[in-house]
Amino acid sequence: MAGVLAAWGIVAGLHLVGLRLANLWVFGLLLTGLGWLVALAATGLALRAMWRRTRSVPVLSLVLIPGVLAPVAILAVDWTSTFVHGFYRLHRTDFQAAATLADQVTARYGDRYGQVLPKDLWHLSSKGRAVRIGTEGSGPTGILLPVRVGRPDGAAGYAYFAGTPGDTRFDCFAEPCRVRWSLGDGWHWLD
Repeated sequence: MAGVLAAWGIVAGLHLVGLRLANLWVFGLLLTGLGWLVALAATGLALRAMWRRTRSVPVLSLVLIPGVLAPVAILAVDWTSTFVHGFYRLHRTDFQAAATLADQVTARYGDRYGQVLPKDLWHLSSKGRAVRIGTEGSGPTGILLPVRVGRPDGAAGYAYFAGTPGDTRFDCFAEPCRVRWSLGDGWHWLD
């Protein structure tokens, strides 16, 4: 029973860090798929072992209920929102420190994913870098700390704006992106 819960906990954890795993391309998909296979196999093996031991449907429900509810719950949760908001709350002071550096970031996407952040802020961005983003016109500009970088184009991540970006479309590594969530203190999630 504990193995079944642990296996599904690992699958939930893989979905939670799915944005970071997306940067690993096929390896990220393989890792998540392996997690699902192990969890399903653990559930099946636990059911089989309990059936051989007891042949009791009520006892099987001890494995069957978590074995069915866990995948449904994992698929029902918006893990992007959970990760984005949780990571921001956990590292809020680091984001405040990154905001103070916003005026110093001049690099754009073509400059090899932007400027390198100070070492103590590398964890805020998948590449440890910040890049200046803007609109196609003369709209607001800000800095983007990319969490997921697409192949060949596109990005999603935390963006800092001195003003309110509104419903503006930004250029996120040659693909348009918009603010999905406002996180506070001038920080937003763009994808």
